[in-house]
Amino acid sequence: MGTTFVALLYLPVLAWVAIGLGLLLAFGRSASAVVFRLAAFFLAIWALLATTGLLWILTNGGWTGVVSLAHSPLLVFQPRYAPLWLAGAVGAFGVFLLAFLLNQVVGRGFLAVLRPHPLAWPPALPPPTHPTSLLRFSSDRPDAFTFTLLERDEQGRLSRRDFVLVSRGLLDLLSPEERVAVVAHEMSHLRALDGRYLTFFRTLARTMRWDPILAVLADRLTEREEFRADLDAVSLTGRPRALARALYKVSRLAPPSRSALSLMGVGGRRGQRQAAERIRRLVQLSETGRYPEEPGA
Repeated sequence: MGTTFVALLYLPVLAWVAIGLGLLLAFGRSASAVVFRLAAFFLAIWALLATTGLLWILTNGGWTGVVSLAHSPLLVFQPRYAPLWLAGAVGAFGVFLLAFLLNQVVGRGFLAVLRPHPLAWPPALPPPTHPTSLLRFSSDRPDAFTFTLLERDEQGRLSRRDFVLVSRGLLDLLSPEERVAVVAHEMSHLRALDGRYLTFFRTLARTMRWDPILAVLADRLTEREEFRADLDAVSLTGRPRALARALYKVSRLAPPSRSALSLMGVGGRRGQRQAAERIRRLVQLSETGRYPEEPGA
């Protein structure tokens, strides 16, 4: 019994490490979106196993059920326990639904607390393909962030609306060309659904602080997505130096912070170090001759 019980304890740990290593391998060979979807799939499997296992233990005498499962770990997979798996699936779905509803509540809370005002869409950028609101909120701190909410359209159907919020402090700090570059950067995050997947992954990594693999993967994904959004913004505006100047101003003037809302990933000491590398890459890009800008840009 002792060996079986120890194996039962270590098996989930080994499986979790294997999942982390698998995600690292996927990061090296696949796009970020693939890694995000794999992470969501693995988390769904874990939620199903956890809820079903808990229900099995509760319906089999509590601690007595734990001992029985230690003796025969495959008991829970017997066909007669199919109703428990169905209940576990409902429970796992409930967890994800609660997380989604919480995300919607937080987004609507931002709108209620910040009371933002509409901004005109920059003429230099193409119109967004989805309903999008560009809003300004009152704050002296230079900041910008995005999120997505579900709302009902004129036909009463649920539809997606994207929000780009920029602070008064940011608008005062940047030139018109730099503002356009920032909006283009944030729109790239919206198109890639980073506000949904990347935020989820970073939150998961912070929750699982004991797992260094997830922490490393979250940092690398964040860095890669910021680089990708920089390139997307440059492809839209043709002004890499404008985005580089915006990054420089924010990284120099914004205090170090771990806030999840830090502008364009420059919050915190790690983010500021990454900002220096991003600025270097943008300047190099501007010197290739592919993006001619005004003299002295």
